[in-house]
Amino acid sequence: MKASGDRILKTGSVRADTPAMRLVRLVALFGSVVLLVTVSVSLFDLRSERRNQIDASVVVAAESTNQSVAAKIDRAIALIDAANMSTEPAAIAGSFDGSVSVCVVSATGRACTDRDVSAGPAFGEAAMQAGLAGGAVAAAQPDSQTVLLVGDTSDGATVVIELGASALSIGTAEPDVVVEVLIAEDQPVSADGPESMNGLRVMSTATGLAAGGAIVVTASADGDVGLVGDGLAMYGLLFALGTVLIALAGWTVLVDRRSLEHRASTDELTGLVNRREFEHRAEEELDLAGRVGAGVCVMLIDLNSFKQINDTLGHQFGDLVLTACAERLSAAVRDTDLVGRWGGDEFVILLPGLQDASAVRTSAERIAGRLSASPLVGDVTVTASIGAAMYPRHGATLDDLIRSADVAMYGAKSTGVVHRMADPINLDTMSPLDVVSRNYAGPERRRPAPSLDDPPVGDRDLSRG
Repeated sequence: MKASGDRILKTGSVRADTPAMRLVRLVALFGSVVLLVTVSVSLFDLRSERRNQIDASVVVAAESTNQSVAAKIDRAIALIDAANMSTEPAAIAGSFDGSVSVCVVSATGRACTDRDVSAGPAFGEAAMQAGLAGGAVAAAQPDSQTVLLVGDTSDGATVVIELGASALSIGTAEPDVVVEVLIAEDQPVSADGPESMNGLRVMSTATGLAAGGAIVVTASADGDVGLVGDGLAMYGLLFALGTVLIALAGWTVLVDRRSLEHRASTDELTGLVNRREFEHRAEEELDLAGRVGAGVCVMLIDLNSFKQINDTLGHQFGDLVLTACAERLSAAVRDTDLVGRWGGDEFVILLPGLQDASAVRTSAERIAGRLSASPLVGDVTVTASIGAAMYPRHGATLDDLIRSADVAMYGAKSTGVVHRMADPINLDTMSPLDVVSRNYAGPERRRPAPSLDDPPVGDRDLSRG
């Protein structure tokens, strides 16, 4: 058995879409949109700024290294032009850091720092190019990753300088930028700016050599700009706030939806299901009962002398009585039963699973006893007339059951008994004139109490099954 009021919908406390609720939702939506847009734009700007910083560092490192390489080549050529037969190879090599080999070849012999770099295959071609050019030239040696510079001095000597990639490289002042100097056979086309490659931002520049090949400088840096950098905590807080505001707006929408559903399915005064919702759920229950062969009982309950309460104590007091009746009816039924307000001072109860007349009688007595056991409001006590109809004995549809229960309820009210079971009449063949002739005005009537001179309807109450 339920406590009083348990069958009243729990959403009864949910209010409709009030101006305050709409304002909260509007503010939450506007605030969340502004926050998320602001954060997104800021993040985009930060990422763009960080990407630009990385690209600038890569460009600076590549160009500065390329300029340094060109300067070292020019310096080597200048040293060759200034040399003579007596120039010591070690003095020339000392002008460079890294891998450097120097040879001075003259008619009287040759002097080298460590090995004879004039014996390589590139020497002959470079010497010929130098003769044609009338000055020192540089040639690429990709296999050994070196540059060979050859030139003649004014006194007939030939100076040969071999610079390794390490001698051409310089350190970079740009943090997190890696610079690599490569000796290539052909001069590649230099890019206009940094490009993405395997998660890196990469830029290459190349310096062509007169005797063939090129020196390629490649600068690279990690292209991952991260999310927000140092502003992680701040932007995380803003994102959280935006999420909360969106959740708040979603919650108000959910509340509004529940409120609309509640208002559409619930009687506003009593909190019971309204007639439309009762019909919907009763049809589903009857359909299920028809499939599984179960019984269903429908009870129609009319409060006796309720009109007198309204006339003497006022409609507001009558509303209190109706609300109290709804609570007692809800407390008198099972968890699986459904109590609804049919209209005015009439209530309807759906009791699934009831197939036996004695069980229906017990339920009706319990409901009537709970309703009239003590004063409802103040010292006002009410009684009710209950009509019951069973599926499928008294009707195959909800309309048939309601009409059968209403005829029985009217009979109970007319004869002064508390409850009555419907007669197994054929409602399809009974004409409206037959009903009216027996003082039955149908389930939609709102009638005064019947006269004692009216003939009774039916001759059977629940006590007789």
